[in-house]
Amino acid sequence: MPSTMRKPFNYLETAAVQAAMKRARTGQAGQVGPDPALHSEDAELRWVEAVLRHRLSLHSLDRPVGIRAQNDDTHPLVANGRHFPAVALTIPFADRTLDFLATYNDRGRLTFDVIAPCAQCGKPVPTEEINSLEDLGDYLLQARDTLGGSPRLRTSPAHATDCLARGN
Repeated sequence: MPSTMRKPFNYLETAAVQAAMKRARTGQAGQVGPDPALHSEDAELRWVEAVLRHRLSLHSLDRPVGIRAQNDDTHPLVANGRHFPAVALTIPFADRTLDFLATYNDRGRLTFDVIAPCAQCGKPVPTEEINSLEDLGDYLLQARDTLGGSPRLRTSPAHATDCLARGN
């Protein structure tokens, strides 16, 4: 196989690309309903994983998708004035893994960002907000007209201290 060709998409990648293409054709995103409720603070990692599964409609796929969740001590997670570590999630794909960071946005809603190298300093930072299967498909396709970036890119403490992409 020539080095310029990617390995074939796996079933999650295929579903995400198909969802993105459907949204591009119809202008309508899939409806997933409200996020699962948090039943206990002890289950924060499982809850964040459940929300990501819900937002990406992983329950609708034919095969299970493995997700690993762990605390991310680099990025703060602030909810209702309380500080927690953010949650790092990893999803395996056919030829790589995709890393996500779960944090709250300025409206107190849990958001998911793809973690990728910063274009300026190369450090792993939140680069693209992904909150639906369609968003994931757009990211995989690198559909520049629909990607909006992550509002948390400039505020990530993971940047090198002299990185120009880091906000002041």
